[in-house]
Amino acid sequence: MPRGKKNEVVYTGRALQISNKIQELEVELKQARADLKAAYKEQLKAEKLAAKEAEKASMDKLIKAIKKSGKSADEILAMLNTGETAEE
Repeated sequence: MPRGKKNEVVYTGRALQISNKIQELEVELKQARADLKAAYKEQLKAEKLAAKEAEKASMDKLIKAIKKSGKSADEILAMLNTGETAEE
């Protein structure tokens, strides 16, 4: 917590040029941080979508395997509940 009154600093000459450059860089940094935040949000959305698509593909593969087996859903559930394998 600052104590006391803060004195205003007035730059001239080379110090003024450097101060202006610092202010410009701070503005650029602020914009770069905002761009990074937006890009990260896009990345998270893409990862979430990819995971959802992978899960859907896995589910489709499982459904195809069940249909190929020629067994009914009740037979498959009974087999899973009793702990039997598909090879037995």
